[in-house]
Formats: sequence, structure tokens, C-alpha cells
Amino acid sequence: MIIVNNKIIISGAAGFIGYHLAKNLIDAGNQVIGIDSLNDAYDVNLKKLRLSKLEQNEEFIFQEMNLCEPLSINRLHSLDFQANYFYHMAARAGVRQSFLEPYSYVLDNTVATTNVANYCKTSEISSLIIASTSSIYGDSGENLMKENKDEKLKPPSVYASTKLSGEILAKTILDGSDTNVIIPRFFTVYGPYGRPDMSILRFIHWVINGEKVQVFGDGEQRRSFTYIDDVVEALIKLIDLNSSDTFNIGSNNTVSLNRVIEIIKQKTKIEPIITYKERALKDPDVVKPDLDHIKECLGWEPSTLIDDGVEKTVAWYLENSEMLKSLTYIKK
Repeated sequence: MIIVNNKIIISGAAGFIGYHLAKNLIDAGNQVIGIDSLNDAYDVNLKKLRLSKLEQNEEFIFQEMNLCEPLSINRLHSLDFQANYFYHMAARAGVRQSFLEPYSYVLDNTVATTNVANYCKTSEISSLIIASTSSIYGDSGENLMKENKDEKLKPPSVYASTKLSGEILAKTILDGSDTNVIIPRFFTVYGPYGRPDMSILRFIHWVINGEKVQVFGDGEQRRSFTYIDDVVEALIKLIDLNSSDTFNIGSNNTVSLNRVIEIIKQKTKIEPIITYKERALKDPDVVKPDLDHIKECLGWEPSTLIDDGVEKTVAWYLENSEMLKSLTYIKK
């Protein structure tokens, strides 16, 4: 990692990936301004816990800000924090929920990204790194999804549509400028401090607390589960790029939801009580990443096996169970 100016802006700093990224960059000697709206897309108590951990470091400065607001660009400029890099990790995620709250997704994913791109255009930002999603590809079947080739012209969900729109608008706004637009597309990230609305943390919570494990569908749908430490390693490598690009960041081994529950059973030694429910709307069977491009350009590939990652996540849950068991895991 080569950083000339060690000041970095991270939006979504109280989010799952943003928190881990900020912590790692601070530990490496950088100063970080973290931006977050602390919205209620999922239980805000977990966001506040992550934030409290970051605020223990004097090299972290927090600004509560909603980047979809029209005046957010002016507020960013008023910070007078001359950063070289802007990690735009803020987003509203989730396929099922996006059909229930489409306007919120347009604001938080498309409008906010547009505002961030405009800020970068009028600032000396070398690279804008925009978190994106494997949902853009839809259901891959047994094919490996390749960047700049397999994106759906008609995205399969509101969530995917808003994220792809954000990508396109940022590229258009910054075309011809001195700011690189780098887009990492994440494939089902999990691990400690993960989102409570995602499957692995929900499953761990339900198993440990003897609650019914709710599986939407038959559980045979497979995911490219990617451990958070591997994701952060890839994100930090992106700093060294001197051109715009798009990268898949995921695991090349897909695992079914049923297999994940079995691993949790092995790690906790608790028999899960499973109830199968109606399949979630637009839920893909499998999404598999082609990792050739990121291996060639960055020398990155995931190294954490699903069994090891789940074991670490279970251990973290048990260490923090008093707080975690009180979170809301499925938004009504």
C-alpha cells in the first residue's frame, strides 16, 4: 500500500465493510474522516457499536451526514479535509427490502453516489472507490460472472438497478477528470460486526439462542460467501491503482445456505431448529464471480475457508452475545 497523502474519506464508516476498512487504514497510520447517516436500514445499535470502537482512535473523525441531501457537497467541502482517496462504502443493501422501499434505495444508492462523484470532481481526489454488488449480475447459474461483460441490461431488482445507476453516473460525471473511478463488486460478505439482516449472522443468532432458523426457500441456493478480512485486503490494494477499473471481490467457492447451517451446528454443537419459508422475491440460485481480473491486476484472491470464517464469526458472537441477542435480525 503506497499512500502519499494519508488522509482518507470513508462514507458508510459505521457500516459493516466501512467499519473494518476504517479500522485497518487507521491501524496502518492513516487519518480517516468517517461519514454515516446512521439510518435505520437495519438495527442502528450495531452501527453505534462499530462507531464507538472507531471513535476510540484520535486519527478518526466522524461526521453524521446524509449524502443524498442536496447540500451534502457543500458540507463535504466545509470539512476542509484534503484527502486523496474517497471510499464510498455507504449504501442501502438487500434485494427483498428494495422492493418494499424503492425510493429509499434510489436516494441512498443513486442520488448519494451522484453527489459524491460531484464532490470528487470539484476536489483533488485521486481515486473514488465505490462499493457495488454482485446483484448486478443476477443469477449466474454455473457461469462465472465477468466484469464489463455480464452485467444485466435490465437489472433483476430495485437494489441492483440503483447500484448500477450509481456506477454509471459516477463514471459519466468523472469522465475526463483527474479522478479514477474504481468499482469493487462484493459477493455476500460476512464476518464479525456483520449486518444482522444477512443470513450467516441471523443463522448464528437463531441457533445459539434456540430460536427457529428461518430459511427462505429450500436452502439449496448457493452464495459466494466472502470473509470480511479478505474483502478489506482487496479494498486496500485498490489504493495502488492509477486508473479506473471494476473488480469482482468474492469467493470462488459457493456454499449452500443449508451447508452454512450445518457448519454453524458443528461450531456451536447446537442442533438447529429449521423452518423453511417462501422463497424471497428475485432471490438468485447462485452468483459466481470470475476472479481472473483481480488476480491479474492486484494479485488478490480470497484465503479464508467458509468453515474458518464461520468459526471466527461464531466466536465473536459469543463474546458479544449480551448485546447481539437484543438486535433486530429481520426488519418487519
